Parts: sequence; C-alpha cells; structure tokens
Amino acid sequence: MVHLIKNYYAIPNNMGFTLVADKGRTDKEGKKVYDTIGYCGNFEEVIFLLKRKVVDERLSRKDMELSEALDVIRITSEEIKAAVEKRAGDRSIISD
Repeated sequence: MVHLIKNYYAIPNNMGFTLVADKGRTDKEGKKVYDTIGYCGNFEEVIFLLKRKVVDERLSRKDMELSEALDVIRITSEEIKAAVEKRAGDRSIISD
C-alpha cells in the first residue's frame, strides 16, 4: 500500500492499482476500513484520479468564484505533485 496524501492510498493489485480512502475506523476484526475510489491500470492514472477526487471534494464544500476555484485546483495539483516528488526522490514521475 502506498500512502499518497491525507487519507488516500494506492493499493497494488494484479491489474494495476486501487485508489482508496481511509475511512478512519476499523471493522470487527480491527482492520482499517477503506472506501474504494477507483481502479487504475498504472500509477500515473492513480495520480490523475486522486487529483480529480480531491479537487471535487474541495470544490463541493462551498460556493466560490471562478478565481477561487482555480486557486483550489492549482493548490491541489501542487500538493499532489510535491507529495509524489518527495516520495520519488525528487524525480518527476508525473507531468503537469
């Protein structure tokens, strides 16, 4: 399992990766409970799906002007890119 940002993780599987969100609770057996966000064929697709999901969450919190929405998108993109570059040893594995 790869921690991405906040409560989001990528879980490798035989077809690629599953993007999941930690729900912050455990099941009867004490295992963490995750919501499946989507299935991706490669890690780059995970990053794109993560960006879409996080931007959607942040934009749906309140009404905002276009300039505010664009700032949310830019900040989210920078946050995800910084997290990926940090984990990749500053080697860019995604493009803008």
